[in-house]
Amino acid sequence: MLVPIFMLLPGIIAFHLYGTNVDKADLAYPSLIADLLPMWLMGFFLAVLLGAVFSSFNSLLNSIATLFVLDIYKPKFKPDASDKDLIRVSKWFGTFVALVSFFVAPNLMYAPDGLWDLIRRFTGFFNIPILVIVLIGMLVKRVPPIAAKLVIGFHVVTYYFLVWGTEQWFGFDLGINFIHIYGILFVLETTIMLVFAKVRPMQHINPIRIDLGRVKPWRHAISTSIILVASMIFVYFVFSPIGLAYADGIVSSWFWPATIALFVVTGGLVWASYRYWLPRYEVYLTNLGTTDTDREEAIGE
Repeated sequence: MLVPIFMLLPGIIAFHLYGTNVDKADLAYPSLIADLLPMWLMGFFLAVLLGAVFSSFNSLLNSIATLFVLDIYKPKFKPDASDKDLIRVSKWFGTFVALVSFFVAPNLMYAPDGLWDLIRRFTGFFNIPILVIVLIGMLVKRVPPIAAKLVIGFHVVTYYFLVWGTEQWFGFDLGINFIHIYGILFVLETTIMLVFAKVRPMQHINPIRIDLGRVKPWRHAISTSIILVASMIFVYFVFSPIGLAYADGIVSSWFWPATIALFVVTGGLVWASYRYWLPRYEVYLTNLGTTDTDREEAIGE
């Protein structure tokens, strides 16, 4: 968690030094390096930067090649492929992807709002449906597989039209930031899956029974989850316009009241987790694999 947090610090520093005078967000970090880093450290910094870039690039190539040979090549084209064949195909496919990326990469400098913004826009094609499917799959029973498939198709098409399609096809811009579109689609796709669970529930569910003689529920699981969520909210406070990104000072006058309120609410929820939710959680785990009626009666006791 510390690495993503430290990645935000250069942007916060650049915001306080340059304000809105930087044309693109991508130029904030190079501007900091050019203005603040001593000349004798430039070569060392470039070597470190290239090493980090090549490391990330290689890991992505390995991941892409592995996904291709295990999820597409072997199941669809050659089920009896040996490990040697898979390694050979993955090398060729990785080389092909690398060459394509070499030709595409120079054009990214023409992204209107910078590379970082462009990456965040494209990750919106898959991060929200994955979040919805995993979240609903964990919390809601009897959601049929067709609901997940429909959500994925709906999201890809709708997200494209809301972010780019209306301007490209119809000549007008909705004026909605893509982050807000994330939230809108999250609500819509969650609703779709809940409707399917109600209207067309899955008839057969394989029961899962946990032998608590061997696996004991961790009594701090709920409280730890609450603290982790509160930590995420606190990180948002720190780097938001009421925190370090406040333009007229170190932090705004709202930062400390919001932080104190967050700690009070978190403490109350942690106390409630031990006082009320932990017994229900242990009963729920004990009754996993029983019928729905038995489970509800056990939890209600």
